Amino acid sequence: MKIQSYLYKYKISVIGLLLLLLGVYIFRYDNLDIYIRPLTQIFLMGSSEGKDVLFFLLMGSMMFISPLFSSKGYLRRKLSCFNYFKEWKGNDFLKWTIIIVLCTYALGIIMEIWLRTQFGVSIFTAFVSLNPDPTSSSILHSHIFKAVLGPFISSVVAVPTGVHTGTSLLQYVPSIGLLIVIIFPLVYLLGLFSIGERRDYHQVIVIFAISNTLIGLIDGGLLSTPAMVGLSGILGMYALKMPFSPKNLITPTVIIALLIILRVILGVFGSNTNYYEVTVIGAGENLNLSDYDVLSVQSQAGKTIIHISPKYNEMILLNDLAQTLEGKCQGFFISWNFFSYFRDSSS
Repeated sequence: MKIQSYLYKYKISVIGLLLLLLGVYIFRYDNLDIYIRPLTQIFLMGSSEGKDVLFFLLMGSMMFISPLFSSKGYLRRKLSCFNYFKEWKGNDFLKWTIIIVLCTYALGIIMEIWLRTQFGVSIFTAFVSLNPDPTSSSILHSHIFKAVLGPFISSVVAVPTGVHTGTSLLQYVPSIGLLIVIIFPLVYLLGLFSIGERRDYHQVIVIFAISNTLIGLIDGGLLSTPAMVGLSGILGMYALKMPFSPKNLITPTVIIALLIILRVILGVFGSNTNYYEVTVIGAGENLNLSDYDVLSVQSQAGKTIIHISPKYNEMILLNDLAQTLEGKCQGFFISWNFFSYFRDSSS
């Protein structure tokens, strides 16, 4: 009976331990991928082994140690010794979590724009760095912070070949991007302190939202699915009042709706439907694109600007060009064509 009572009291920690073990297992073995991937695909969109592992490790670890951070937990009591935090409730921590997260997302977009201004290309482009291996990034799906954390992760654990750390982009990231090294653990800790006096299932929602938010910070950016799922959760929990009223969720819903609309607007109005403009940087003399329907080629200020027929699916063309140009240049920018995704993927 004592064991049952203990397990019930710390049920969130027990579930967290199981998720942690699951994360470690799928990091080592891939025989559960076909069962896990359809589930994580719903909220991680474009789910990969790396995202799956990170999600289970983040959520599992946060749930496991959450009793230390609750309103009566050991670490919360210790923090209360500082007068500044003495009167803070869960929502006070969550407010600062939201502020820091939104500022970091904004910083990521600013760095994406800065990168493109350095090379004189449109902001409505995806950048693919090819050295030492292909890594893409754009305003719609940014990997710029992932590139900063990649070397730290690789130095701690042996990363499997199926997990991409995005280190190719690091050489193009301004120094301010190193802030993610501080921000990532800070958001993790603030998220834990924000569980405060919340009910058990509210704690789980907060932890789930923080886990997705952290993944969005390093893999996708503000307009990615994990970011929007995470922001929905933390904004919703911050706005939640007791007794519950649907009116509490109006503001969070409007914010997320506006972000979705912004993503669609950028995708549609940023598209070039006349041709793909590919700007190659650091190209050698052996640049051969004879396998593609090339409309024009010109050299300009150390760049090679290539116009390619719009008949291709954007994602397939990007991946094919990455393979073709690998080892022949430093990287390339490619314009968007949102409407190409409605074509046959074999095009």
